[in-house]
Amino acid sequence: MRTTVIVAGSRDRRATSLPLLLLGAATAAGVAPMLPSGMDDGLAWLTIPLAFAAIWVVFRFRAARAGSGLRALSGAAPKLGLFLLLIIVSFTTMFLTGPFLIFGIGLLATARWQRSAVLAVWAVAIGGIGVLEGFFGITNRLPTPLWAAWEHPVIYLILASLTVLAGTAAWLRENRAP
Repeated sequence: MRTTVIVAGSRDRRATSLPLLLLGAATAAGVAPMLPSGMDDGLAWLTIPLAFAAIWVVFRFRAARAGSGLRALSGAAPKLGLFLLLIIVSFTTMFLTGPFLIFGIGLLATARWQRSAVLAVWAVAIGGIGVLEGFFGITNRLPTPLWAAWEHPVIYLILASLTVLAGTAAWLRENRAP
């Protein structure tokens, strides 16, 4: 007779911090080229799906190394991110809403498979604010004389930086002594 023992705290210790850190860094790297001109797409259309692919590879490697019960971590979010990259609709949505629609949907799918409420809340909050800014919902509230072309990408960089800070906080929480 074979029995399975579930040890308390055996869950992946990087389940929350890794997606936040990778996505925050990838988003920052993708929108940084937008700063000089302010309005082009930068490289976020490429860096965000690549971050999802990296998350998928890391979780697949950990699942293979652990050898049991971690198939739920195989990562539908990276597959979703790559799928959205490859179809024409993703380019249209990136053009209309900026990079945060794919960021939010992919992170929400990751949260579902990780069973992480923190990732789900972060996906909705940052993804929603990013999509709002994709339609200039924040920058259009500024008076016209104060508006500059660099404000749009700066808001994206702030959202990416907040994601990295949230990932750092999650990492510190995950590495506390039990």
